[in-house]
Amino acid sequence: MFDAATRHLVTLRDWLRFAVSRFNQAGLFFGHGSTNAYDEAAYLLLHTLHLPIDRLEPFLDARLLPEEAARLAEVLHRRVEQRVPAAYLTGEAWLQGYRFRVDERVIVPRSFLAPMILEQFHPWLDRPERVHRALDLCTGSGCLAILLAEAFPDAEVDAVDLSGAALEVAGENVRDYGLEDRVRLL
Repeated sequence: MFDAATRHLVTLRDWLRFAVSRFNQAGLFFGHGSTNAYDEAAYLLLHTLHLPIDRLEPFLDARLLPEEAARLAEVLHRRVEQRVPAAYLTGEAWLQGYRFRVDERVIVPRSFLAPMILEQFHPWLDRPERVHRALDLCTGSGCLAILLAEAFPDAEVDAVDLSGAALEVAGENVRDYGLEDRVRLL
């Protein structure tokens, strides 16, 4: 089905409609950054084509080159048939407006703690300036450790994980945010 699509779908609008239909038909789960088939399809298409992810409308009627169509078909095939999460397909996940590198070595970031961290645990923590140490157990991608370092600028954060592979990913993210001097990976 996906190979045939490359011969019949012409515009980004065509591919968007096709992707949404396939995602809905497959009953995919959308809890890793988007909440519905349309948003996830738009994100995957724009990301795959190296277009700004916040500007779909200007590109909807753009005709795709054969190699672009082949790339889209491959990404959509992996999402639908292999059920690879969008974050693993793009190599990135977003949490509270922060971008994190992810791959199969870590769980896709999603946490109810993230907004509380960025709000400095208000109203439970009445003096956030007194936080000088923080611990993120099972850090995975390091996203919560990074958010802790961002929310509490005077704190040193220990990011701990049993998986050396996960700590490699966390290290990339810590470096991306320039927090090597405040986030310690263990």
